[in-house]
Amino acid sequence: MTRSNACGHQWKVFLTVDDIAHSFMEYQVFDVRYNLADGNYGKNAYVKGHVPSAIFVDVDEELSGPLTNTTARHPLPDAAKFVEWCKSRGIGSGKPVLCYDDISGAMGACRMWWMLHALGVEAYVLNGGFQAYCAAGLPLETGLPDSRTQPLETWPYGVDFRRALTIDEVPPNAVMVDTRSKNRFLSTVRPYGADTLPGHIDNAISFPWDSILLFTDQLKCLKSEEECRSNVLEALQSVWDAGYSNASNCVFYCGSGVTATLNIALLCHLGLGDPFLYCGSWSEYAGQFSFSIARRIVGEHGMLFKMMSPCLGDNPKAPASDAATVIVDGKIVPQPDAELSSAIAHMHLGERAQVFFKSRRVVVIEVLPK
Repeated sequence: MTRSNACGHQWKVFLTVDDIAHSFMEYQVFDVRYNLADGNYGKNAYVKGHVPSAIFVDVDEELSGPLTNTTARHPLPDAAKFVEWCKSRGIGSGKPVLCYDDISGAMGACRMWWMLHALGVEAYVLNGGFQAYCAAGLPLETGLPDSRTQPLETWPYGVDFRRALTIDEVPPNAVMVDTRSKNRFLSTVRPYGADTLPGHIDNAISFPWDSILLFTDQLKCLKSEEECRSNVLEALQSVWDAGYSNASNCVFYCGSGVTATLNIALLCHLGLGDPFLYCGSWSEYAGQFSFSIARRIVGEHGMLFKMMSPCLGDNPKAPASDAATVIVDGKIVPQPDAELSSAIAHMHLGERAQVFFKSRRVVVIEVLPK
């Protein structure tokens, strides 16, 4: 896996502002800022300010395929079409690519890095992203670019996404690594985030993407290399115990094939392997096996939530009726019975959900602050 390249960043995937502060012009820079809940976030942020000469990339439109006949939220685009897009942006002209977002690669930049890496293109991710660049006092541009890059005629790289697996290609005995946040992985009766069903792929290992990042008010960046390596070694202990020297045999997934690429990028950066990506991830898997998953959850846990509002996991829990107004099927219930109370214990203030109980009872519960 040793890699030597034109810019001399052997092994590295993540570069710091200090690494490249005086050599930005040696890279083709791409702004891949993205927000799962706001499709216009990236472009709006780009217009307000971006790295000079950076090209904006839309994760939904340019790094994802059409949402036809699948529940996967960010399927890979057709590789041939992506190659044409790369050529239209001048990728392949000899300059390495540098991608950035504003969550140190987790929300777009690593997705683009992975797609280029899978084609054999030399690419990097800016550690700390846009915030780190701004904190260094470097210049910004605003608005949209005046002109596009000169398209290329040739393409000296691959034409297929290597290390990508479809749901039908994942071996049944694969080591699956779930990179979603811990609460999504451990959820039992109600989903969190953008998930439609709780839970995870059977026997998957949890390696949360946010466990390798340091969050402050001003900056989101990777933890120290020592901490990251320790986290990887601990999370994938069963892989090393099985006698593997790296994690290249593992299959990583997340909710929709975006944040998992951060974890893959980190392993490549640390020289600990180049895992496969199951891009369809939990959004596709849970959609394809929704009925059997739902039946198992009700049987094992006594209830299942179908969210009718956004998941508000950051809001306070509302387990006690005296801390919230409980509305059941449109009516205020001052004293919920034991079965309702068991469901309310899983809810956060402001949420609304349809709940299917093992008792065959089906209700709509809304929990509002008093």
